[in-house]
Amino acid sequence: MDARDVVWGARAVVFDLDDTLLLTRVVKWAHHQAVAARFYGFELTEAELGEHWGKPYDELITLLYRGSASLEDMKKANLSLEHLYRKTAAKGARELVTALLDHGTHVGVVTSANTDPTLADLDHSGFPVDRLAFVHGADRTDSHKPDPAVFDEAKRILQARGVTESGTVYIGDAPMDAVAARGAGFGFVGVGSALGEFWAPDLAELR
Repeated sequence: MDARDVVWGARAVVFDLDDTLLLTRVVKWAHHQAVAARFYGFELTEAELGEHWGKPYDELITLLYRGSASLEDMKKANLSLEHLYRKTAAKGARELVTALLDHGTHVGVVTSANTDPTLADLDHSGFPVDRLAFVHGADRTDSHKPDPAVFDEAKRILQARGVTESGTVYIGDAPMDAVAARGAGFGFVGVGSALGEFWAPDLAELR
């Protein structure tokens, strides 16, 4: 059995967003650096970005922008430059999601980004958002990866559709994705790096 077999043998596949479905790190690091320089007058270093990357969005920008304004104002500053720094679909991502849905697999997204921007990014990048079982961002839960409880609502929705934890696979790009998924009783497939027994260099390899 390989990573592709794990994915196609699952009744439900849940995806991470950033650097899994959408290419994020490079463009959003530049985005955050531009916001810090333009609105708050300081140079945001890659060391700071690396230290906090992957945290829930509200916490992330509070740390990256050093609490320089209210959370609402920091969100507005970030959004004002959004059009210059758009996320794009990862290689093979749209095709894999569509193929899984056509196959009858339940597909959802659980991410550390906030929900509404995630929906907008997925729609902008051409994903069939209206066919997804759920899209849950960090603003929809008090639990965050690597805490397995981040998947509680996803499990509730899938269980209502007759899908158990053992029939669910999470696909992500970071160690905290693997820890959370395994803790929730899900299978896990890593993308982009070897995060365990099952992984693929990109989503196109899972198609």
